[in-house]
Amino acid sequence: MEILVRRAGDLDAVRSLLSAAELPLDGVDAARGWVALSGGAVVGHVGLEELGASAILRSLVVAPAVRGRGVGRALLLHAEKESAGRTVYLRTRTINAWVERLGYRKIDIADIPAELSASPEFSGAICASVPVYIKHA
Repeated sequence: MEILVRRAGDLDAVRSLLSAAELPLDGVDAARGWVALSGGAVVGHVGLEELGASAILRSLVVAPAVRGRGVGRALLLHAEKESAGRTVYLRTRTINAWVERLGYRKIDIADIPAELSASPEFSGAICASVPVYIKHA
């Protein structure tokens, strides 16, 4: 497996993975992103939306056939490294315990910085009841 910068030609595969996982598509092409490739096929994706001193980890998805093989962790760690020391936020309703094991802690949505409120992740793409997590650089 290798992790590469997402290209325009990868977006259809990324959208397909996100749709199959019932994850939002809003803004996926606006954020920087990386794909995990196995045998030339896109098997995972992560995006990073950078806003001032903060970054939003978004669109983290792994194809069902390769789950449990470290693809998600590799993508998450890659995005954290690329965040260049920013505080990283994410929202999830499916991998809560996993991100907590990786050092994220749950916070109240009212505690996010104002600079994040314009992002699709915090302005309607995801239901208001979806938890917010933070990891300081």
